[in-house]
Amino acid sequence: MSRSTPPRSSPLTVGLALVSSLVGCVHAPGPREVATAYVRALEENRLEAASALTSLPPEERATFLSHYADAEARRARISQVRAALPALRAQGPSLSLIESKEGWRVVEESPQDAPRASLTRFLDATEAADWETAWSLLSSSLRARYTPERLREDFQREPLAAERVRRARLAVKGPVEVTEGGAAFPLGEQRAVRLTREAGEYRVEALE
Repeated sequence: MSRSTPPRSSPLTVGLALVSSLVGCVHAPGPREVATAYVRALEENRLEAASALTSLPPEERATFLSHYADAEARRARISQVRAALPALRAQGPSLSLIESKEGWRVVEESPQDAPRASLTRFLDATEAADWETAWSLLSSSLRARYTPERLREDFQREPLAAERVRRARLAVKGPVEVTEGGAAFPLGEQRAVRLTREAGEYRVEALE
């Protein structure tokens, strides 16, 4: 009489089972439980289980497995996640929650924080030559005129581009004038780095 072969568990089932074993109950795991299960799977070199706990689509899992097959890449990622756990955040458009001793709490930011963060992301992206991200942070009118490639070319051709980025980097640390339609970081002589507000998000309109 032939013996039946037990069904194999999928990586997703394994990943969720790992989370369940950590929390010890059947409630939907929260950010900390998922992050802890993810980093533990990396530490134990169970890459299928780790990838099942990510948002990667199935067609991108092979790249994940190949990347973290390298022990040094795993160690770097484990260090990043471990360092982030004490100040873990859950974030969405116009909403951020942070974990505290009392549980999850809504982060209530000042009106100046959002435009400052948006401009900082844009400046970081340009200095890192991440033109896709920089383009995505432009206002809709500028995105219609540019492509990421053209934005790169303009920054490389424009002799004053580096100076404008430098001045904007200094301005982002200073005062910001927030209005209903956007925000401005004064540069002096009636010049300013200007952001416009679109769908609740701040987008770069002009560096000066």
